[in-house]
Amino acid sequence: MTLFANVERLLASMVALLLFTLNEVRMFQSMPRAADPGDGRVHAIWMQIGGAPDQVYLSLFDLGVRWGLAGLTAALAFWALAETFQPAKAGR
Repeated sequence: MTLFANVERLLASMVALLLFTLNEVRMFQSMPRAADPGDGRVHAIWMQIGGAPDQVYLSLFDLGVRWGLAGLTAALAFWALAETFQPAKAGR
């Protein structure tokens, strides 16, 4: 038995975390700093990346993507944790 026998669960968690982080950086760099009701960006959130806190305004779609990626990241992390502490099967 090797240390990295079932690395797919770790890789899946890391890919989800990477996607979430890239989306956060995209939103911090490209979203408006003032509300734009005509464009639907009226939901204010505070973000801090690199020590520079700022308020950005998101649409419902942006909020859905943000929370969806957060949920995916948490689900994959819990899956990796559950698989890690699952008893080993005989014959493996």
